[in-house]
Amino acid sequence: MRINVEALREEKGATMALNMVEEFPPVDLTRSELVFVEPVRFAGQASNTGHRIVVTGEAYGRARATCDRCLSEFEMPLEAMILETYYRSDEAPNLPDEDEREYGENDMIDIAPAIEQAFILLLPIRIVCDEACRGLCARCGHNLNEGECSCLPDEEWGLLQRAKIIRET
Repeated sequence: MRINVEALREEKGATMALNMVEEFPPVDLTRSELVFVEPVRFAGQASNTGHRIVVTGEAYGRARATCDRCLSEFEMPLEAMILETYYRSDEAPNLPDEDEREYGENDMIDIAPAIEQAFILLLPIRIVCDEACRGLCARCGHNLNEGECSCLPDEEWGLLQRAKIIRET
């Protein structure tokens, strides 16, 4: 999602409406992958504040992820507010703010990395298909959302394991 800000840089206080749609590549979350199933949309504006370009707006997408409890794939909506400040590389401040991003002398700003980061930061620590997801059976691996497995109840399983240990000793 690249923005040409050459004309915007000509006048302090100038703004540019942004309405963009773009396909995003999958994002590696280490434990799984976030795969965008439709193009990501961004609606907002870019503003010239002097030596900075401020981009604000909302990003929307839909992605497929893997549930951390049951390992099933599911789709989830993504929505993030974006507020990013950019400075041109040849106008870099002596002490840039760590929240500011640099862009090149070609006056092109790519907001895709900021949108991707915003989506990732909104993800919960555990990605689940449903808060009521029952996960997998710890003994046989059956997806408990699809019904009960054939394992013994915990109490019977514990008694069986203790009896087995006693027989082996």
